[in-house]
Amino acid sequence: MKITALLEGEFHNDGKGPGLERVIWSHGGVILKGFEYLNPEDDDNEDNIKHLKLVEVEAFSMTTEEVHGNILMTRDSVAAIFRIDDSDWMKQFKSDHLDSCNHYQFIFHSEIYDVICHEVKVGEGRLLSNMQTVEDNNARPLPK
Repeated sequence: MKITALLEGEFHNDGKGPGLERVIWSHGGVILKGFEYLNPEDDDNEDNIKHLKLVEVEAFSMTTEEVHGNILMTRDSVAAIFRIDDSDWMKQFKSDHLDSCNHYQFIFHSEIYDVICHEVKVGEGRLLSNMQTVEDNNARPLPK
């Protein structure tokens, strides 16, 4: 198993991960599509919202930090996203659809998401369930 820290500048920790503002779902809350978050130093306002788009999620797990048995965050890095190559968890699934997937661990302030997906994209602003940003849709940000 090889672990790679990712996106230290865009998604990082100060002992706790970013604050999870909203989880984005599609198909009536069945398919995980992404996250909206604030980094630890960000003021809680609309201008600081950032997002992660998850492309073609195949499997995921969400637990609290109190019960997760393998949180990857270390003192050697401020990263709060890790890619896990040759993951034991990923090996539990049929490999037919997973050839181009990776196992990622997203460490938020209180929640840990392990996700198997094809790609992760990072950006600024809100993320809508149809995977467009607010600016893409010419929509106003959601009210607080």
